[in-house]
Amino acid sequence: MPDSSVILGRLEEPWEVKDLPKFPGWAAMFGPGLVWAGLSQGSGELIWWPYIVAKYGTYFLGWLFFFAFLQYWINLEIARYTMATGESIYEEFHRLHHLYGWLMFILVFIVSFWIAGYISGGIEALVYAAGNWPFPGNHELATRFWATIGIWIVLIIFLLGPVAYKIVEIVEAVAALASFFGMLIAAVSIPAVAKVAGTYFASLFTPHLPLVGFTWHDPNPITPRTVTWDPADAAVLVTMICYTGAGGFWNLYYSFWVRDKNAAMSALIGRVTSPLTGEPEAIPAIGYGFSEKDLTEWDMWIKWLWVDNAFGVIFNLITIILTTILTYAVLFPQGLVPGTGFKLLKWQAEWFGTIWGGVGRIALWILAFFFLTDTYITGLDGIARTTASNLFVNIPEVKERIDYSKLYYIIVGLFTIIATIEVWIQKPGALLILTGVGNLLIMCIYATVFLYSHWFWLPKVHPAGKAIRPSWISFIFLLIAAVFFWYAFLGIYVPVKILKIS
Repeated sequence: MPDSSVILGRLEEPWEVKDLPKFPGWAAMFGPGLVWAGLSQGSGELIWWPYIVAKYGTYFLGWLFFFAFLQYWINLEIARYTMATGESIYEEFHRLHHLYGWLMFILVFIVSFWIAGYISGGIEALVYAAGNWPFPGNHELATRFWATIGIWIVLIIFLLGPVAYKIVEIVEAVAALASFFGMLIAAVSIPAVAKVAGTYFASLFTPHLPLVGFTWHDPNPITPRTVTWDPADAAVLVTMICYTGAGGFWNLYYSFWVRDKNAAMSALIGRVTSPLTGEPEAIPAIGYGFSEKDLTEWDMWIKWLWVDNAFGVIFNLITIILTTILTYAVLFPQGLVPGTGFKLLKWQAEWFGTIWGGVGRIALWILAFFFLTDTYITGLDGIARTTASNLFVNIPEVKERIDYSKLYYIIVGLFTIIATIEVWIQKPGALLILTGVGNLLIMCIYATVFLYSHWFWLPKVHPAGKAIRPSWISFIFLLIAAVFFWYAFLGIYVPVKILKIS
């Protein structure tokens, strides 16, 4: 049995000091930002932002840039630690204190139980396109049947891919580019988009208050309409705020992608490889530090991080603009609001159906499949890495009996079984909202802790000292992010939840 220090102590094994690897060039390092953007184009961009715009018009659009902007500063700090040490972000949590590390692991593990909602939502789109085959007239049964098959196909793909990160990178790149250009073509082709463009883009620079409890007359040029806030949408609103980007534990996965892309000190750490088709690579429990003599090279790595992170945030932001302007032009005038149960993607098909009819609707559903199924694949990879990191690094008995990669694939198999059960007992929309609210709480916690750990703790313990500390501009913006996320959780969601319970 592990001794009490595994819970009441902290990870204290020091980093061995080694030379900081040289920056290999921009082309060689392209990838993590695109993966983050592809992941981010899941429920927030395809479902919850369109839901909010279809129901409330342009009222919330003035906050879009702000919500997206907050994610940038969080990503910087997540990747900073991994680049400085080669360790995942969870090792930082445990170095601060095991209680904090295990708390974050437990929260992420619990919320990750519901990732099956993404593949069932994605498969649902294909079921629409296939006319509910092979169960015509029973949309729910057809969705659950094909989602089960899809879940096990994903497991096979993971086992056959030599390097786990490469699978995620390829899947996310295809999904991100296909969905982006698909939405762009539709937005350019639909005449109604041109009619609402002036009103829409003006609203992007007009934030409205309050965020809840309002009545609003939307000046849509096609169909103006007065809308009133529905308190039942509190969970949807905070989910949308969290998912204007990856959000919550999904943001933490940026640490793993930066690590497997061999960024900075991560180049000294092996990658997760398949036990069937890959070549084993050593993944040590403890990473490495570098000294002050490498600060010039460190500055180059930080510049890469700024650019890679900005690419992901901006690419995702443009995708949200495309999905919401299509919603404002096509769905809002007709009063068509995307569903939250087994009809998540019913009305989004009208984005393409307006100009291309049935063929367009099928094309949208195929794109929606990429939007959501790639999120499940990334979530499966992420929770397997999260679990492997926490158990392998912090529990000696685990490290002695199994290596990191094998533990990773065991967890992939476990969550495959969990996901299979879930698609038969819960609706995809409910699963996605559960992950959204839970993720917002997770993001509130770690954003707050970063304010201490990266400006005060890390410069004291890292061999490079104060030179590794982020700028105070980053501190200010991260503070703003933490305060706002706590407001969203405690000020918007919790009061409605308490009223509902009472």
